Amino acid sequence: MKNYNKSVLIGLLSLVLVTSVPIAFSSSLGDEWSSIKSSLSSGEKADTLTESLSYVNDARLIYVNNFKLASSEVDPESDTLIENAFDDIIKNHTEEDYEIASLNRQIIDKTILKITYLKIEQALDQKDTESFFNWFTIMEKKFKISEKESATINHALDEINESVDEIDEYSDVIKKELLGIFKLKTLEELDEAIEAVSENNIFEAKEKVIEGFYYARTLSPAIDARLDTTPGYEGLMHEMEEAMEIVNSDISGVEMKPQLEHVLHEVEILISEYEGQDTSSLGLALSGIESRLNLIEAEYSNAVKNGEIIDQEEYDEAIVFLSKAIEIFNENKQSFMELSGSDTSSLEKNFDELNQIVTSKDNPNQVSILVGKSINVISTLEDLAGGSDQIDTIEYIIEIERLLNQAKDEYRSGNTQLAFDLVSEAYLENYEFVEAPLGEVDHDLMEKIEVDMREELRSMIQSNASPDIIDDQIDMILVDLSEAKTVVPEFGSIALLVLLVAITSIIVLSRKSSLLPLNRI
Repeated sequence: MKNYNKSVLIGLLSLVLVTSVPIAFSSSLGDEWSSIKSSLSSGEKADTLTESLSYVNDARLIYVNNFKLASSEVDPESDTLIENAFDDIIKNHTEEDYEIASLNRQIIDKTILKITYLKIEQALDQKDTESFFNWFTIMEKKFKISEKESATINHALDEINESVDEIDEYSDVIKKELLGIFKLKTLEELDEAIEAVSENNIFEAKEKVIEGFYYARTLSPAIDARLDTTPGYEGLMHEMEEAMEIVNSDISGVEMKPQLEHVLHEVEILISEYEGQDTSSLGLALSGIESRLNLIEAEYSNAVKNGEIIDQEEYDEAIVFLSKAIEIFNENKQSFMELSGSDTSSLEKNFDELNQIVTSKDNPNQVSILVGKSINVISTLEDLAGGSDQIDTIEYIIEIERLLNQAKDEYRSGNTQLAFDLVSEAYLENYEFVEAPLGEVDHDLMEKIEVDMREELRSMIQSNASPDIIDDQIDMILVDLSEAKTVVPEFGSIALLVLLVAITSIIVLSRKSSLLPLNRI
């Protein structure tokens, strides 16, 4: 319990809310960013309210003196988010809600990273090497780029450092590589949130989703710029907002997990489309494995040195990503074998060796070598997957109709869970592939079917509605599906490799609960 009196509290709040006149940028913005983070963290551990608010005040002054002017210039929304988060942290400390204070700290931390990216982008466009290198110190401090992230960026930095004229040559490369880091971090946090709910650690899941949400704010404009004209496009932030809804709801971890997995699946599709990759089931599987291999390399290099764990958290994260990559591989192994038995065997052997190295805490350089070899194999499999067969949109609709009719029969027979699973399969395994072509010709119909099936019907089943009500709801969806078959292009199809293996599991989604407020989060 922190001790304070009313007069001290009023005085400290007044001090914290003082706005300082911005001064010149620090010579090392990376150090200033790090100081904000450490000051806020120290405030959460302080023994008294006076001490904790003093730390918050220090952090806020650093922000005002070094980042506020830049934030107001390149992204006023970010400045508002940060100032609101500081206000909320003050409230959190006075109410002794230190966990929520730590979540608001993440908002400040990750939002400054967005400001940083925008200032780097601006400096590159203006060929301002001094500003570029100054702001880049934050990226270096956060992601340790010189040590591990990108030989491409490091080469570009060396070239620009030797000759300022090279900044124009490497501008696009640097932007792409930095956005690649934010892409991986967005996927990483969603993966870790799923792992957290598997262990019923809801607070950690909430923290990871918040971090992913604010990483995604940096990546999202680039994706919007490329995909915003796509029919039915709702955007990366729409998916991340859905993840926020899920972790802020009052449902259990068991119910959260499939919903977060669905969000991750949608995010991976968006990122693959943005990068021009194959978005078939097999293409997404290969892309998902590649992303996690990159994360394994990044986390493990920070986690182990001389056969000892030097960062337990990063080591645990490397284990999570390795397990998920192996899981995706095993789920799709038969289909990979059909493309190339030798490449699939090589990839499997690499995973076995990676598992041995990580388990024995061996040299991170060996992990990097195996990751590089594995990514080369994945590239070959992606090329081979390019000649995939196609499944017509109508076939998916016919399968949805079959599953819904079966769900009617099962529900009336009292098999509620099976009926729920069948509806979930109809949506996840089939309607996902109908949405895009249907949305091109009738967006309203596409959305109506989605809501009626994914939300309304599943909610009715969960609330044990009468069989007659379920029949009426399914019959209405079937009528809409019949209309959909008349409006989708006659030969509308989706590039999806025909898998010859049975579906090993059905992802079951529960109806999303409404978002519970987390201050201004």
